[in-house]
Amino acid sequence: MSTSQQTPFYHDLHVKYIQSLASKIDSPSSYEGAVTKHLRMSGIYWSLTALSLLVSPEEVDSLMNFTSLPKLDSTQYPESETQSTEPKSTKKSTTILDFVFECYDEISGGFGGNKHQDGHMLYTLSAIQILALADCLSDPRF
Repeated sequence: MSTSQQTPFYHDLHVKYIQSLASKIDSPSSYEGAVTKHLRMSGIYWSLTALSLLVSPEEVDSLMNFTSLPKLDSTQYPESETQSTEPKSTKKSTTILDFVFECYDEISGGFGGNKHQDGHMLYTLSAIQILALADCLSDPRF
């Protein structure tokens, strides 16, 4: 195929699609979120990696709330042991990096695919890759 016949690359549509997946999975009533919650750590890694190829690190942080902005609301985890009675808007939210550390399993020394799950080699790899993307391998929580 010659250069003039190449299919155009729709950069903005790719970025928008990755963002839409995140909001779909984050929704407490989402079917996609329910059936993939055990895969969350790997999904976050692949989303961040794809975005890292498309936009600058600052834009990744802005789009996915990677390191500095609220991202994952604790109300999205119905299996949480403590149910707060605070209004949703005042509950503490976490960044993706905070979520990664919340998935750490002290018994196995690895990371689970989601909070309250056993550590597993695959999700430990994804967690370490996420920390490396954020340049946080020296984070004191690690």
